[in-house]
Amino acid sequence: MRLTVLLALIFAFALTEAQATATLTVKVWGLKKQGKVFVYLYNQDDGFPTKSEKAFKTITLPITTADTVYAKFEGLAPGDYAVAVMHDENDNGQIDTNWIGIPKEGLGVSNNAKGVMGPPKFKDAKLALPAGEKSISIPVKYR
Repeated sequence: MRLTVLLALIFAFALTEAQATATLTVKVWGLKKQGKVFVYLYNQDDGFPTKSEKAFKTITLPITTADTVYAKFEGLAPGDYAVAVMHDENDNGQIDTNWIGIPKEGLGVSNNAKGVMGPPKFKDAKLALPAGEKSISIPVKYR
């Protein structure tokens, strides 16, 4: 009888751990004007941060009058993630650049990672997301 109860408890604990999920809330601040903000969640370095089609999840938020928005990613598996943010000021669905490819609209990444001669790297922007809830803050930078 004791062995059965012990095995049942171990199985229940293992099942709970296997089903543990994470929630990531991203505060995006320092926004100018109106338009939309795209918040991209990446679970691998492939495509980060310039290929939005390779993002694991995307949340699009309208900007009204505030300079801050919040994106909430729920039901995630604990692990490593990186976040990229794009402020689409003119609502054309893409990041506008100048003639040499430098972005003209606001951008930001997790850990405020900076790129050297190009965009930031996933390894510099990644964050460990444990089970439960985590919040991060990303300032949007404009050129």
